[in-house]
Amino acid sequence: MYSFLPQNNPLQAFYPFLKMNYARVCHQTLDKSFEMNGSYFLVCSRCTGIYLGAFVGVLLLTFPIIKNLYSSYKYFFAFSLVLLIDVLVNNFIFTDYNKTTAFFSGYLFSFFTVNFVILELKRNHFFQSMQKHI
Repeated sequence: MYSFLPQNNPLQAFYPFLKMNYARVCHQTLDKSFEMNGSYFLVCSRCTGIYLGAFVGVLLLTFPIIKNLYSSYKYFFAFSLVLLIDVLVNNFIFTDYNKTTAFFSGYLFSFFTVNFVILELKRNHFFQSMQKHI
């Protein structure tokens, strides 16, 4: 959740540690990051969408009506394709990076991926078999 915090905040002491850890998975280019109150996020807009989508996806799994809506290969592959197309278009066709489309492609990809993976693990009784070994 710290990826959504601006760089100059009360948790400034954690900044070097967080920046180093996020650098392993994100390029952290400032012109591709969202800005809030004059500070840039620690990750780019696509990674912000990925983290937020995963967070929201896990939260929504607690609601019974959501549990079986998004466990489908078609959603997983469709939004994986959307993310791939967005990356290719932004890197090789257009020179202007669109933070909004990058955010939403990352959000949709991770939202459906988290739901798909967790529901598939539940369907295959992965969590029940883990409890037997503990």
